[in-house]
Amino acid sequence: MTALNRLSLGFLPSVSFDQAYGDQELRAAANRLVKHGDWGPARDLLLASGSDWALKDHRVQYLSLRAAGKPVLREWAEVDRESSDPLTVLSRAEVIRGWTARGAKRAKYVRKDAWPTFFSALAHADDLAAQASERAPLDPTPLATALHIARGLSVSRREFDARWEALAARDPLHRTGHRHALQYLCAKWSGSHKEMFRFARNAAEQAPAGHPLVVLPMVAQLEMRLAKGNTGMGSGRFGMDLARVRERWSEAERQQHPRIAEDHALLALYLSLLGRRPEAAAHFRAMGRHASTEGWVYTSLVPRGAFLMGRAAALRSADGNQRS
Repeated sequence: MTALNRLSLGFLPSVSFDQAYGDQELRAAANRLVKHGDWGPARDLLLASGSDWALKDHRVQYLSLRAAGKPVLREWAEVDRESSDPLTVLSRAEVIRGWTARGAKRAKYVRKDAWPTFFSALAHADDLAAQASERAPLDPTPLATALHIARGLSVSRREFDARWEALAARDPLHRTGHRHALQYLCAKWSGSHKEMFRFARNAAEQAPAGHPLVVLPMVAQLEMRLAKGNTGMGSGRFGMDLARVRERWSEAERQQHPRIAEDHALLALYLSLLGRRPEAAAHFRAMGRHASTEGWVYTSLVPRGAFLMGRAAALRSADGNQRS
């Protein structure tokens, strides 16, 4: 256990921030890919995902994150010229490489020497995503990557709409695609607060109860908080969003998907910000040992530390309430 874990958790069980979220086959495949240059297990795992697009996206994201910048991905793509999967992984890895060079700061604070790497990586990723999409005309995964790229390259609204419509035609409830579309539509990128909330609330209402898209308005809430502070959090239309999420997700039969820990982390953060720690504790507990900093970057330059401190406070508050 790290010093940060000891300081933040005390006697609470430790957690893992590994983004495989317990998928041991995926961890093993990524290890073979990165440490041994063996893409066979990764190839087989993606094939086994079939048309479970949520699982496919999760696995592509993890493999890309672990192997970003590694030559093995280019080697895989050069050898396996019929499949879309190596291009899909390489495309997303290039996006990760570009954003890593740029960083998460606002544009005016980004180092000037980071911009060439950022734009060249995203342009390369865009070309790869287009090729992958052509090879697999039913798979929404490369199109979700294309929506992420759309934000970074500040593509025109017409181009964004075309990309969004292409994704929605393949999977109208694609979780990752909706997250990237919301970011493009927020005020700090290419849209407005009004447009962002309209998109998030429409998606949430159209999704079935228990679906991860029901949580999307909470992402918009955190974007609004980043721009305007805590004003209005938990009240008025904002309070209605939270109540609706509680009704249609927290209290519904949730659809289990590979990145559900991220949705719990998001709601744990929002409830913690409102001072509703016992309710936040329920989401921390639901994550088990698979921790996620999803959303926590909105509140801290050290999201893992913020998560651990928030988790400790929420769980102790909930335990205190039970004893009283």
